[in-house]
Amino acid sequence: MPVWSECVRRAKAYFQFGLNTALVVGLVAVSLTFRYPGKHKSIIYAVFRDVAKQNMVLRTFSWPTVQSPRFLLRYRPEDADVARLVLETAEEAYQPVVDMLGYAPPEPVPVVVYPDRQSMGRSFGWDADQGAMGVYWAGVIRVLSPGDWTGASDLSAMARTFKKSGPMVHEFAHLVVDYRTGGNYPRWFTEGVAQYVEREITGFQFSVPGNPGEEKWYPLERMDGEFDYLPDQGLAYRQSLAMVDYMIDLGGFNAVLKLVEHLGQGNSMEQAMNKVFGLGLGDFSAAFEGWAVWAFSAS
Repeated sequence: MPVWSECVRRAKAYFQFGLNTALVVGLVAVSLTFRYPGKHKSIIYAVFRDVAKQNMVLRTFSWPTVQSPRFLLRYRPEDADVARLVLETAEEAYQPVVDMLGYAPPEPVPVVVYPDRQSMGRSFGWDADQGAMGVYWAGVIRVLSPGDWTGASDLSAMARTFKKSGPMVHEFAHLVVDYRTGGNYPRWFTEGVAQYVEREITGFQFSVPGNPGEEKWYPLERMDGEFDYLPDQGLAYRQSLAMVDYMIDLGGFNAVLKLVEHLGQGNSMEQAMNKVFGLGLGDFSAAFEGWAVWAFSAS
């Protein structure tokens, strides 16, 4: 058996080989993109995503690990009691999300559990007061330990809260949209789809202050370009879900899947909207606002 230092050396060597290979593939993909604009952008993104994912797997190489056929979960020693709960919840989320969105990842999905908000924030460079319980980024799901936020006094109560209100369905839905579209989607769209899938599977929906029907919606160009920086994040999240609900009202959930398919083929959101609904983004935004007045007053 090689000593621990040799294992680490080999892991780093494998990663460097993969990084060098990815850079070569990336250069080829860039040249293809210039020859065939829009057709090969997803290749570049896929290379980036895989390198970032493998980098995270390497960075957490020494962390305790539990694994299932579909997930590879890394955690800190203080979360040994909850690691199995997170893995079990991920497994329960897997098939319902795959069935709804029509895609199964070809290899186990890395999940990293952080013991507190500070450590999860540091992994992204966030401030400690960020409120997210989970984040999907570049092929990896990051999860805040349920021991940090559920307030449960025992493991069974923690499990009930985490499975009902935790982030696993939501973040896994983000991952599936990301892979199906090759990363070609506006932020509001994946957020709306993830919220819709979560509501359908677990019944959970974000509680947002304010009175539905009295919102002043953000212009779609701001939702496109500034989603994570909009001053009222609660409104931004509510609007992203409402816009997906409007799409479903127009053409059923199958229309949303068709949008995902067109985005995965390299179409812009404007092009995908035209193909599915016969609407440009400006027309869609105006029609949505009219629909929302009726929909929220009716509820």
